[in-house]
Amino acid sequence: MRIREQASWWLGVAERDLERAKRSLEEGDKGAATFWSQQAAEKALKAVLLATRGDFPKTHSIRRLFQELGSNLGLSQEELEEAYELTQFYYLPRYPDIVEGVPDEAISEQTARRAVAIAERVVRAAREALENLSS
Repeated sequence: MRIREQASWWLGVAERDLERAKRSLEEGDKGAATFWSQQAAEKALKAVLLATRGDFPKTHSIRRLFQELGSNLGLSQEELEEAYELTQFYYLPRYPDIVEGVPDEAISEQTARRAVAIAERVVRAAREALENLSS
């Protein structure tokens, strides 16, 4: 029971991060929108790993988390490839030396919108996977 409760906490935080990403996008904060999108996807995948394995690796890599999970959670190959791209947003919006300038200026609105949409799909898939485990 404790593991399921912890998985639920992780999913709850993922959903809050997704809401932060959406609000940031509405406010025009593209860097924050991409960062919180990555965080939402990462925490959602960690929730599923916790529920199915009892633990998860300490990583920010979306690809590695999917590999550890051994499942695509019903996402298409194209959606998986898009989800893997979220990993860069753990670093890119936070460090100006990566983009050689102000990160928010280097991230387009289209990129930010795409990151939020991808995160939404990952969080939804994780939520459905956890619901299926509970039934």
